[in-house]
Amino acid sequence: MQNHTNAPPHRDLILILDGNAESLEALRVVATHLGCSHAATDSPKTILQILSGRQPTIAILAFECMERDEVAAFQALAACSIRTPIVLVGNEDARRLERARNAAESHGLQVVRVLSRPIDAAALELMLSPYLAKPPRVPLAELEQALAEHELVLLYQPKVAISLAGVRIQGVEALVRWQHPCRGLLRPRDFLDAINEHGLMSNLTDFVMAEALRQAGLWRERGLLLEMVVNLSARLVRDRQFPERLALLLHENEIPADRLTFDITETSNIDDRGLMLDVLRRLRVLGVGLSIDNFGTGTSSLAEIYRMPFSEIKVDRSLTADLPREHEAMVVMRAIADLAHALHLKVCAAGVET
Repeated sequence: MQNHTNAPPHRDLILILDGNAESLEALRVVATHLGCSHAATDSPKTILQILSGRQPTIAILAFECMERDEVAAFQALAACSIRTPIVLVGNEDARRLERARNAAESHGLQVVRVLSRPIDAAALELMLSPYLAKPPRVPLAELEQALAEHELVLLYQPKVAISLAGVRIQGVEALVRWQHPCRGLLRPRDFLDAINEHGLMSNLTDFVMAEALRQAGLWRERGLLLEMVVNLSARLVRDRQFPERLALLLHENEIPADRLTFDITETSNIDDRGLMLDVLRRLRVLGVGLSIDNFGTGTSSLAEIYRMPFSEIKVDRSLTADLPREHEAMVVMRAIADLAHALHLKVCAAGVET
């Protein structure tokens, strides 16, 4: 396979060494979502050729692709005095991957993570983000146009319930995207910070709520009684008028309140906890479900699940991704589930792919 570089040289470059076509395509998608260019190859012998043109920001090396050329790949990187952070990926067991890490570090390379397949694309993106340059600030006029011209769209991710009776789609989570006229489909990380900076979070949330409930109403007319899950910024729960606006939207679309759940993050960062608690309680009185998002990582804490009127815990995908191969992750997941059930809370695991 020829090496391939896909974007202008001023953007972050991800070096990808992987011979698996499906995996390579997934990694390319990750690079594109992160706004990076990428140079891909399935041969360690071409690494020097790629590096002669430009230094990558980070390198993703598939261990099974290197095989006997493992040392050669590490030597090629070391020969260029590369200080690029490296992520090792492989189907190998954890011990073998750890030996690969040691071999790389013995050549003076910086291995930041060792991952076993299958790779969780969303988790990989989150892991890579701190090493990459932040995207340019989005101008206010551009965001206002996106809202006015309906460039924002919602995609729906299924929420699946598993029980002794079988597996069924219980609902969907509304995911906002920006169909940018020049940059293509953008994910929230590409514009949410700018939305916050320009004070447009309320506008965005009202749009998402109206569109999600409109769609839920259409599905309801066709006999699909699905739960609708919407991400809600903790900053917005300081808006005392939000529950009233929501009640009106639910009435207009003939959606029972108990068919709506809000995923809420970063509640511990809110200064006016009394106001936030008041708004959350009013939402619960309305009948809306409240889920503490990204539980097990970030700023979420055990105290949140009994101090706030949550109805559900949503376990972070970083823990879910480790379940197939890490016994300790399974122990932690069971403990979270037992704790949640003892508090009469539902449990949802994000990032389940199989």
